[in-house]
Parts: sequence; C-alpha cells; structure tokens
Amino acid sequence: MNRTALLAAAAVAIVGVALFGLYMKRFETEAAGGEPVEVLMVTGDIDLGEPLTMQKLGVRQLPQAYVEDRHVLSSDQQRVLGIRVNTPVRANQSLLWTDLATTASERRDLSTLLREGMRALTVRTGVTSAFGGLLRAGDRVDVLLTANRPGGEERVTVPLLQNVLVLAVGADTGGPDQSDEEAEQANNRRGRDVSLAVTLEQATLLTHARDRGELQLILRNPDDVEIVGGVPETTDTDLIEAERRRRIQIRRQPEEQQTIERIE
Repeated sequence: MNRTALLAAAAVAIVGVALFGLYMKRFETEAAGGEPVEVLMVTGDIDLGEPLTMQKLGVRQLPQAYVEDRHVLSSDQQRVLGIRVNTPVRANQSLLWTDLATTASERRDLSTLLREGMRALTVRTGVTSAFGGLLRAGDRVDVLLTANRPGGEERVTVPLLQNVLVLAVGADTGGPDQSDEEAEQANNRRGRDVSLAVTLEQATLLTHARDRGELQLILRNPDDVEIVGGVPETTDTDLIEAERRRRIQIRRQPEEQQTIERIE
C-alpha cells in the first residue's frame, strides 16, 4: 500500500515538473515576442536594379510579434529569386517586399497593412521627427513625450512607446509602384503626418499624449527589436548635472551579431 502511494506521489511530482517546464517555456516564448519566424535577409550588398541570387540571400529568425507583412519569409525564397530590387539593400538587412521591383500595380490601402488586432493612428510630426523626408513606411521608431508634470509646471520627457512600426508617411505606404518623386509629392500634400501601427491601448495612450504635450519620433535600426526597460524621465536638472550627462554619453557596447545561415 505504501509502495503504491509512493509511486503515485512520484508520478504526480513528475507530471507537475513537466507541466511547470512547459509553462516556463511558453512564458519565455511569449515574453520574447512569440515563436521565432524565419525571414530572408541579405548577406551581401545589392545595388539598385540588381537581381536577387541565392548567393546573397540568407535566413534569420525574428520573434513573431515583430514580423510584418513586408518581411519576405524564407518559404518565399523561390518566388523572389531573379527579381530585381528597386532600392539599394545593404548586407545584414532583412529583405522586404517593398525592396522588390514588380510590374504589378499595388496601391495598398492602409487597412490592408494592419495585422489582426492592431490599429493605425496618425500623428503630426515636426521637421526633426520627419528626418528631412527620409522617414519611410516600414521603419520602426520610438515615441517620446515632452509635457508638464501633472500638477506642476516642470517639463519632463519620457519614453512613451518603443519599437513602433511606421505604416505610412503622408500618403506613402511604401508600395513598390510608388516612386520617390510620387512619395515626396504625397508627403508635401499631407504635411508631416506619420501613421503608426499600435494596439488599441497604445492608441488611447498616444491620443491622450498628443493633447498633453509634444511627441517626438526616434528612428531605430530595422533589425533592432529590443525593448529597453527602466529608462528614467528627463528633466531640466538632468541637463546641468555633470554625472548624469556623463552616464548618458557612455555608448552601449554593440551586442554580438546573429549567426547568418546561408541558403545554398
């Protein structure tokens, strides 16, 4: 009887450990942005008009949460081989559908660029946030807010959102049939409106922030998906404290680059 009870207890313990392990694995996966998805990347510089070849394509993994419709999946390799690029693509960049020159007319609606559960919100930016017209659909940005501290007159700047996808700049959604001249004309007509892909909760946060203060967009590297935690607010005091300035000026050491798997 005692032996049976011990075996049962051991079995329950083993099952419990297994379930806990599965839970931790799922938790870690979700915290990292979901299951990894294989997307195509460029292993060597490709000049404007140059066709894609297997020798210059590789595969990298990105968290599912950061994979957009613009990314070319590794399963689409055969579809893109031989297609010429309509813009220079540098080594180690992810390959995007908007990099490819196609003959089909693809005027894409903003709504079709949204993943399920996401929303599009347009913010009016200043000259610095528009980066002199160099900001493009498909870029990723951080959003900063500068406003008065609640209940006081002190101005503070805080990081509001990080790693936000730019859906459109003006009327330019990054369609392959839209030339730089057309995109520039569209931007001139629409001012400096930038449409961002956000969740509903993020949309309410941004909407409230627009009325409270000034928004600033900070451009990110397209393959940098890290969310930086614990970033403190910045006040006037931080501008004059030498120790604070010294700490901020220390450049973060670059992380080790991901291993590139070549497609043979």
